[in-house]
Amino acid sequence: MKLTLEQVPTDDGDKVVVRLVLLNDTYDTVMLDRSLLIGPNPVAAHPTGLPLPISLEPPLSDNTVVLNPWCLYGRQRTFDAAGEMTFHAYLLREHTDQLRPDGPVDAALVDIVTVPLTIR
Repeated sequence: MKLTLEQVPTDDGDKVVVRLVLLNDTYDTVMLDRSLLIGPNPVAAHPTGLPLPISLEPPLSDNTVVLNPWCLYGRQRTFDAAGEMTFHAYLLREHTDQLRPDGPVDAALVDIVTVPLTIR
């Protein structure tokens, strides 16, 4: 599978819109636990105040979706423009509560990670 981040054009210069896309680029059906997909997570180049929250799905009893071959799953988030920001996203192998914007505390839990997206 392939995980990407992309900036979405917007007419509002005070907002930044980032889309996270997971592509099943195989010929097999994949069961995806949406709660394992983390991001897009912004990190300011010059942080002030509290960090922004980690983007993830709310806990539900069943967060599983079927991704057929060459199908997409993703999410789009809007953030206030705050100078230079780098966005991160990743897919976990299993659940953990120890998350950072660029990955979990235990790096072995990461299945796929995106190339960071920097927006100025």
